[in-house]
Amino acid sequence: MSGTPAQPLHSSSAGSSGPGGSIYDLGYQAYDGPRLGRRSAVTALFMQTIRACFGIGRGGRAKIAPLVLAGLAILPAVLAVGFAALAAQAGPAGGAIEDASPISYASYHGLVGVLIMLFCAAQAPELFGRDQRYGVLPLYFSRVLTRADYALAKLGGLIAALLIVELSPYIILFVGRVLVAPDPVAGLTDEIGAVPRFLLQGLLVAGLLGGIAGLIAAYTPRRAYATAAIIAVFIIPPIIVAIIGAQASEDIARIVVFLSPADILDGTNAAIFGSLPDSPVVNSLALPGWAYLAAAAVGVVGSIGLTVRRYLRIAA
Repeated sequence: MSGTPAQPLHSSSAGSSGPGGSIYDLGYQAYDGPRLGRRSAVTALFMQTIRACFGIGRGGRAKIAPLVLAGLAILPAVLAVGFAALAAQAGPAGGAIEDASPISYASYHGLVGVLIMLFCAAQAPELFGRDQRYGVLPLYFSRVLTRADYALAKLGGLIAALLIVELSPYIILFVGRVLVAPDPVAGLTDEIGAVPRFLLQGLLVAGLLGGIAGLIAAYTPRRAYATAAIIAVFIIPPIIVAIIGAQASEDIARIVVFLSPADILDGTNAAIFGSLPDSPVVNSLALPGWAYLAAAAVGVVGSIGLTVRRYLRIAA
């Protein structure tokens, strides 16, 4: 806008019915930059979702839950590396590195699984419910961003944030075990085989828990209700499976176990790392590992598809 007073461009008289009006040039400049389009909008929403998961760009209170839960998830890996370093300093008297701590790749999911669920319950309602509560979805959908783009970007951001929380401890454990080995090159050779295993388990955990949490939050705009529903879906089914496994037919338990996300991921962890399941019920059912892997894959795809369907039909 120029410093000189705006000048009228045109004046018209309203005749005998009233005074005339004027149109003024206020000096606003039109946007002449590049139009980045749909891909840029999806990428921006995806990145903003990841930032929101960790409270970045928001107040201090929004950062407490995600950072505390992420810190608690990393803590066992730091302790395991510390134990391994002490064993390496002690030499042969300290024993093998893998025996210096009970914390391993195979056991890590059992240590932090509940923390990942709480992370979902704390962040998913904020990501999916806020836009519905405040009625801003029409602003998203009025541009190049489609409803499916919105749902996939939000879910993708949540799953990516969960993947960061899930994989960070494994990476710390991996790097620490390599560095404290007497020969780092030999240590890398020994540990590299675990990388694809914990990557696969991390993808299944983030995809299944994030997909289910996002689906529930998309259908439940009220934050308190969504948080309670997510916790219930994650915590109650393993209890039901345990009761059925103890009191009812084992054949029924073999079916019901696939309705429990926690038991499914316990089964995938055992199948991927070749270890015993943490859950006594999963251990007693003796189902093949591929069944849990298939159930997790179906759960990921199904939850994503239902979330997209929700936004295709949502009134906005």
